Amino acid sequence: MIVTGAISAPVAIAAISALVGLFGVVLGLWINGDRAERQRRRELHSRALAAVIAYGEMPFRIRRRRCEESARSSERIRLSEEFSAIQAEIATCRVLLNADGDARIAEAYGHLVEVARRTAGAEAHQAWKEPAIESDTEMNMAQLFGRLAKLRSQLETFEDELARATLPRRLRFARKIRQWKIS
Repeated sequence: MIVTGAISAPVAIAAISALVGLFGVVLGLWINGDRAERQRRRELHSRALAAVIAYGEMPFRIRRRRCEESARSSERIRLSEEFSAIQAEIATCRVLLNADGDARIAEAYGHLVEVARRTAGAEAHQAWKEPAIESDTEMNMAQLFGRLAKLRSQLETFEDELARATLPRRLRFARKIRQWKIS
């Protein structure tokens, strides 16, 4: 049998079809993996954000605690356990974000947590020293809301970082190229 260098048309078409099919499968896997990774990051980011928001709500919740004599002890226990769970969630999210590999997000979250502790943490501490509210007119707590302005501002900054971090890879790459051209 003599082997020649010629390949028959059906074999060439089959080989090309197989390569195109393989490329399509690899491309599909890459795109789906990228989408799954973005979704995983979004879930972690939303979990981290929810924990800090819950932390920021604690001064309000403490002031709105039940004030009846029979409920005071159980309210202290309930709120302190809730506060502990929130702090544990923040610590967990902080570790997960540090391990995730996006240094900007981890740093922004660390800064957000520090601002939350300085503002909402201090306000929660103060709220335990003040009597629980007893009327509907006290529910809004405008002064407390105003004292938490720095936390709200830092939350907006963190949300901007999250929006950047969850962009599709191609858009993140395009942004990096634009930044290189500018500098």
